[in-house]
Amino acid sequence: MSPLTRALQNRFAEVSRSELLRLRKKTSTLEPEARAAVDAVAVELVEAIAARATERLDGPDGEQLAPVLAQLFGVSETN
Repeated sequence: MSPLTRALQNRFAEVSRSELLRLRKKTSTLEPEARAAVDAVAVELVEAIAARATERLDGPDGEQLAPVLAQLFGVSETN
């Protein structure tokens, strides 16, 4: 796994956790099982986006996309 891929996955996970915490008040009335389901869907969605970015970075245009993705998501290509 490249440093950029790792950095993107970490950034996506960070955003996911942050948003789930931010939305706790809105989901506080849900049953625990329903809240867990909402959280699981959010995590799966973020993981799917990260996987798509990784696929593109590993593809033929990866070198051109790397600086764009790094800048877009505020991560370093070398971490």
